[in-house]
Amino acid sequence: MATRSPYNDRYKTDQKGKTRRSASASKPSRGVADLTPASSTKKPVKKRSWWSTPPAASAAMSFETTPHMKNLRRIWWVLWGLSLAIAVGILLLQKGGTAYLTYVPIAWGLWVACMAGAFYLEFGPIRKARSAAIDAARTGAKHPKSATGTSTKGKAAKPADGDDAPEGPVDK
Repeated sequence: MATRSPYNDRYKTDQKGKTRRSASASKPSRGVADLTPASSTKKPVKKRSWWSTPPAASAAMSFETTPHMKNLRRIWWVLWGLSLAIAVGILLLQKGGTAYLTYVPIAWGLWVACMAGAFYLEFGPIRKARSAAIDAARTGAKHPKSATGTSTKGKAAKPADGDDAPEGPVDK
């Protein structure tokens, strides 16, 4: 039989002059707190799939769209729809025969104009409006563009009720 470790708690107690108890009775007792699992205040980290957006990006995307952005996005969708319709029209004109081939270069020009307009809106005004809305959402301020589309920057503050009187003596 193997010798047990003298450093175990059951052998550290002073039992001199007492009858040896059973092994299970002489084991160190546990308190109630040791039996319950520790509850942490941290929420478990969700496992994200590879196609989900990172947390910083999803936090940045929680902004309110302005009416100006909605109008720009509406124009963007119209340009994309027109470019798709023109592309289908180009395919039909090319299969229609030689009578319609004179309209194909015009259709290509219209298609390029619609695509250029959509790309301009996407990478120009829409991107600027989106970044301004994200900055406004981060700072908690109002949007830089109001519902009318005019900028709210640079407007003078209205004077208070008693401040509209001119300073100094007034000649009558």
